[in-house]
Amino acid sequence: MKKILAFSGSNHSQSIHNVLIQSLAEKAKIAQVTTLDLTEFELPMYGIDVESEGMPAMAIKLKEVMSEHDALIIASPEHNGSMPAFLKNVIDWLSRIAEPGQSFFGSSKKPVLLVSASPGENGGATNLKNMAELMPWWGGDVKGIYSLGNYQDQVQSGEFNAETHEELKALMTSFEKSLQEKSDES
Repeated sequence: MKKILAFSGSNHSQSIHNVLIQSLAEKAKIAQVTTLDLTEFELPMYGIDVESEGMPAMAIKLKEVMSEHDALIIASPEHNGSMPAFLKNVIDWLSRIAEPGQSFFGSSKKPVLLVSASPGENGGATNLKNMAELMPWWGGDVKGIYSLGNYQDQVQSGEFNAETHEELKALMTSFEKSLQEKSDES
């Protein structure tokens, strides 16, 4: 059984991206999904002076956790057209642990599903486009991208409406199928 690590790139305790990650995790049928709270991996703001004091233990632990999984689901908010500083800081630390030519995420060409949500129409699509372009350089193989705009209109009584529920179900099925196809090629 494939193991997927799912996490939000937001450090907001009530982030809609946490809801999105949980919903996707619940829809998995053939893979084991572990959700991770990145805020539990406290990392200082990356800087060369800080790095010269030694690699933070939490960065090393996070890299180990990512290495134990076959694929990633990353839910990233969009801040001014880009990923939030919180997520960028995590990626910066992971990049410093990686050996030259090695993936930031623990293995080369790790399958990645990129998702985002926002109250606005764009749904974080600009950031996801930027992340998708960078992902191969980071060692990720983007298998899907999904942005959910007008988030509040898609939620009723704390649950996604039927249409969004079906979209997320189809997205997760497609991602799991891509993981199965990768296994068949190996």
